[in-house]
Amino acid sequence: MPPDASPSNTEFRRAFVAVAALAMAPAIGLGIARFGYALVLPDMRAGFGWSFSEAGTPNALNAAGYLFGAIVAGRLAALVGGARLVLLSAIVAAVSTAASALAIGLWSLSALRFVAGASAACGVVAGGAVAIAISERLGRSGPMVVSLFYAGPPLGIAVSALVTPFALEAGWREAWAWLGVASFILLTPLMIPSFRAARGEKSPVGASRAPLAPMMPALIGYGLFGAGYIAYMTFMIAFLRDGGADPVRESAFWCVIGVAGVAAPFVWGRALAALHNGWGMAVTMTVTCLGAAAPLISRSFAAELASGVVFGLGMFTVVATTTIFVRRSLPPESWASGVGALTVAFSLGQTVGPVLTGVVTDFTGGLDAGLALGAALLALGALVAAFQRDCARATTIAFSRYPSARRKAG
Repeated sequence: MPPDASPSNTEFRRAFVAVAALAMAPAIGLGIARFGYALVLPDMRAGFGWSFSEAGTPNALNAAGYLFGAIVAGRLAALVGGARLVLLSAIVAAVSTAASALAIGLWSLSALRFVAGASAACGVVAGGAVAIAISERLGRSGPMVVSLFYAGPPLGIAVSALVTPFALEAGWREAWAWLGVASFILLTPLMIPSFRAARGEKSPVGASRAPLAPMMPALIGYGLFGAGYIAYMTFMIAFLRDGGADPVRESAFWCVIGVAGVAAPFVWGRALAALHNGWGMAVTMTVTCLGAAAPLISRSFAAELASGVVFGLGMFTVVATTTIFVRRSLPPESWASGVGALTVAFSLGQTVGPVLTGVVTDFTGGLDAGLALGAALLALGALVAAFQRDCARATTIAFSRYPSARRKAG
């Protein structure tokens, strides 16, 4: 379909439903399996008697698994099919989440966290490529449909926020069990006819490598984003507790982030189609930065909720802008590789980020400094991303296939 053409209502509806189903994979792998851990961790730490460094080990393994999954996802998608890999990754993430209820110690939980991280990355990379393929037929409506895929993680966050506080009254094992049940419920949209039809389509998720040189500002900016956002997602619950927040207040804050993220595709839809080059990433990273910095200005509950809304609207849209950039700039056979390269940069950032912010927090003796560092990294990421330029697909094909083109371009 030509870029300025309008899809029929039926075609748009089918694409919308299929991508909404795809979004359940990151809802399970990221929204529940990854971010839900923050809500269960305090009770697990108390139950096992872990130190803070021990309590951080399972999430470090989750980040390592995410990095591993991002590296291999493109090849796995080419081997088994993009949509099939999305389904398999969602199943594995749901099983590992439920199995966390049976953890007998630090290393058994860490192993499950590694598996959950790897499966989550496979779902994000393959799902992003399939979402691009589906949206390619929608002309100007494509960016909004692509961004819908990234409403999955905030949906999972909202589900975690609603389920966990009540389940924790019975214990942390029961909390993991109920999160597992919620994960299996979220699997059901992946069985609907629209998604099965998408699985049968020839989605171009080949293993052709994306050229990294033209994408360098996006890669660096996205890595800085990964390092900056994770500080907020790691330390904000502790920040709230230091301010006297009770579990209900913490749950409300977590839920607000999720609801804002679910609404983000509808808030940003038209803007994402209009923001070219790296401006989509730069603008949404700036919004995320503002949300991350807000708690440093005011400690009122209203300010904390406002921070969650702004952060949720920005954070998950940044991820969507990277996939939209890949859609505009790379040939179809490089989509999975392009999404995978950006996911690797992101996962490197979110692996290093907690270490940096933790060191700063320990050195200064307060969470304010760690959160401020996270906001600063987000601001720097926005600045770097602003230098990114869209790459014509013909140019990226030349970069990918002909080494001489890289030398001439340089």
